[in-house]
Amino acid sequence: MLEGIAPVRPFQTKEEYIYRALQDAILQCKVLPGEKLVIDRLTTVFGTSAIPIRSALQRLQAEGLVKIVPHAGAVVSNISLDMVEEIFAILEALESIAFQFAAEKVQDSDLAELEKSVELMEQACRDGDIDGWSDLNGDFHCKVAEMANMGLLLDFTKRAFNYWKRIRRYYLQEIITDILTAQAEHHEMLRLLRQRRRKDLVALVAQHNRQSRDYYMKVVQSGSENPSPQWQHNPS
Repeated sequence: MLEGIAPVRPFQTKEEYIYRALQDAILQCKVLPGEKLVIDRLTTVFGTSAIPIRSALQRLQAEGLVKIVPHAGAVVSNISLDMVEEIFAILEALESIAFQFAAEKVQDSDLAELEKSVELMEQACRDGDIDGWSDLNGDFHCKVAEMANMGLLLDFTKRAFNYWKRIRRYYLQEIITDILTAQAEHHEMLRLLRQRRRKDLVALVAQHNRQSRDYYMKVVQSGSENPSPQWQHNPS
């Protein structure tokens, strides 16, 4: 499936170009878990030597997206039940911090941006555009982390949502009409942010992530070889 690797635009260096292209392909499941990333084939795909490819693969290994096995090469990291648990636990912790600090610093312009994001998510749901919803959802939560004005928190949140998007693309591939009810929690987050109710926001974030975790766990435990369950209530 290496033909799924297609960088959107060139970057400053060959290594960065290859790294971004491979990262995007892995996160979007265009290259599936367990698939080998053969350097000789990648040199043909990118039209470059093996040196920047090896460097890019090492960066992806540091992120946990690739596993490099000595004398065997690189493979795309698997998605497991433990990974689902871990990502939602991390997201709950990060978002609890983000919403608390954002509640202290939120401006009317911030709320307007978040409200627009929620409206766009609802339209994506009506259109059945799960990939669009996924991207907008990640943007919504990253905007909250940005509002907290904490650089490391924003970096960690973006990375965690990259992993979430990969899990979502692998296990959840369809939207049903009932997904519109999931938007109620985003509207509630906006309301609580306006009122600067930090404790209530923390409680809502915990509920938001745990319900989503429980649904994902149910999907993973179903053991489908080609997962494509219908997407139900409260994706994070």
